[in-house]
Amino acid sequence: MNNTLIFLRHAETQKDKDAPVSKWLLTNKGKECAEDLAKTSIFDDIDLIISSSEEKAIETAKPFAVRIEKEIIQIAELCEIDRDKGTLLTKKEYDAMKARIFEDLDYTLHGWETARHALERFKKAVEKIDKKYEGKKILIVSHGTVMSLYFSELQNQLNNILQRWKKLGFCEWGVVRKGDVVKDI
Repeated sequence: MNNTLIFLRHAETQKDKDAPVSKWLLTNKGKECAEDLAKTSIFDDIDLIISSSEEKAIETAKPFAVRIEKEIIQIAELCEIDRDKGTLLTKKEYDAMKARIFEDLDYTLHGWETARHALERFKKAVEKIDKKYEGKKILIVSHGTVMSLYFSELQNQLNNILQRWKKLGFCEWGVVRKGDVVKDI
């Protein structure tokens, strides 16, 4: 890797039982969080903004794009683990499913994509981004599960994904520079 990659988890989302998870939007609190973070000027020196193609990630990226006058490049492979074929789970079912998929990366139920497939898809997208650009500072707006998987793998901590994911809040970010984690998520 030859770039500095800043991975930002999207802001808080509004659950909508009538829409696929990938179509959920930000809450008002989530929009405010993204706007407040963009106002801090912490990412003003980024060269590119890349987002998953999910609306919640794009909405999170917009305040940064407006502030530094950059386009948002959308890449579908940076999307969250695919859960669109399943039904909306209760909190208890959802937490149990998260624990299970992090324990067994090949496990699937409820129509979910496997964690291994999501991780490999995400890694390939990041590698492709890194090869395409040289010496850039790139903001990548994505999702909690795939970011937790990715950072766990980079640090050889795949046995600790659930704890990492549980601690990861909305609008939190980490930095990977030349393949090394310099700020954990």
